Amino acid sequence: MSPEPSAGSALTGFVVEDRDGTRLLTITIPGIVVRILTIVPVVTALGVLHLVAPETPWWPSLVLVLLAVISAEVPDSGAGLVTLAGLVSWWLLAVPEDTVWWALLVATCGLVFHVALAHAAAGPPGATPTWAVVRQLAGRCGLVLLVTTGLAVVVEVAEEWGEPPAVLVGITLALIGILPWLAARRTG
Repeated sequence: MSPEPSAGSALTGFVVEDRDGTRLLTITIPGIVVRILTIVPVVTALGVLHLVAPETPWWPSLVLVLLAVISAEVPDSGAGLVTLAGLVSWWLLAVPEDTVWWALLVATCGLVFHVALAHAAAGPPGATPTWAVVRQLAGRCGLVLLVTTGLAVVVEVAEEWGEPPAVLVGITLALIGILPWLAARRTG
């Protein structure tokens, strides 16, 4: 095990190599943070699920935690998609009642999982993101969470009114429809 001192490299941390010099493992602080941001949101969402629906069995949750660990280790595989789909499916199956605000918390956990995993899959293992990249990701996540919270408020108000007015439904659908266009415009 040796520190990685290569000049001008964006990689910081420790590298484990075999006798031939083949890299076996790279341990970096950003890598540890990405793994934490991949596993902890899934565990948090499952904790919320068992808080809201305490009678649900634990074995599917344990399988999802195992999938999150696998996703953190191999972020560019299909394990992340299976984990996220499994989390959403397990929430929809296990939680029998309308819990808009708990669902918003679980959606936030899913967003953090997705962004951390997508970022890890986009670069080489051990790459250190710049603060500009972190700020940009946080800003985009904040925008998505703001819109999602607005949608949760609309759902909550619509539940109180019984049937939502057509104007409210139209505005909500227009906002949802315009988001991809706004995102493409900001990045392009």
